[in-house]
Amino acid sequence: MINAKLFALLLLLALPLLVSPASAQGAWSYEATPTSPYSTRPVEEYPPPSSAAQRASHRGYQGSFNLGVPILLNADRNVVRPGADLYGFGGFDMGYVVFGLGLGAMWTPINFYNIPGIDPGYDRRPMTRLYLAPEVRVQVPNNTPLLPYLGISFDANWWRVAETNVVCSGNFYYYCARVAVFRFTPGMTARVGLAIRVASGTYVDLGVKYSLTGPGSFFFQREQWVTPYVGMLFR
Repeated sequence: MINAKLFALLLLLALPLLVSPASAQGAWSYEATPTSPYSTRPVEEYPPPSSAAQRASHRGYQGSFNLGVPILLNADRNVVRPGADLYGFGGFDMGYVVFGLGLGAMWTPINFYNIPGIDPGYDRRPMTRLYLAPEVRVQVPNNTPLLPYLGISFDANWWRVAETNVVCSGNFYYYCARVAVFRFTPGMTARVGLAIRVASGTYVDLGVKYSLTGPGSFFFQREQWVTPYVGMLFR
């Protein structure tokens, strides 16, 4: 009787060990739900920017050169004749605004023989202007081949007609030379122009500019002139 009870007790204690490992594993395991790291929602497509927006957001360099005909205002046409103006400009194009620097040279013929009381030995001589001009331009990019713009610059001018000076120097060999003398005047220029695209990045540049200068060390009073011009622009 005691052996039968002892056997029944041992059987109850050993019953958990007789359970199948596979059954135990199935009881405590589960099948993972498949997941994807990527969303199945379709990607929204945005339309590309318009041509006008692309031109407005343009970033790069702009350069131009032009040839103009300066005409001094309030001047005797028999004495001061229309001349020539050569101008080059380079700057950074930010779409609607361009910041740059210009360099130029201007020549205006002066008929000295038409000035009353002048020495008969004087004939026609050019009045030369060399200038440096920091410039700001405002332009309107668009879908057409036309690019209108406005610009303003502050000019540092150096003028000369026929003035010279004698300069002497030397250490081992002393010598003298005659040099041209340029006189400084401050000024400013406002321009309005229209660039017409003829090829990708290439324009024909048409416009007119109004300039004025203070007396400085060259003139007795303020002078002003207008200059229609034509040239090429690149951007």
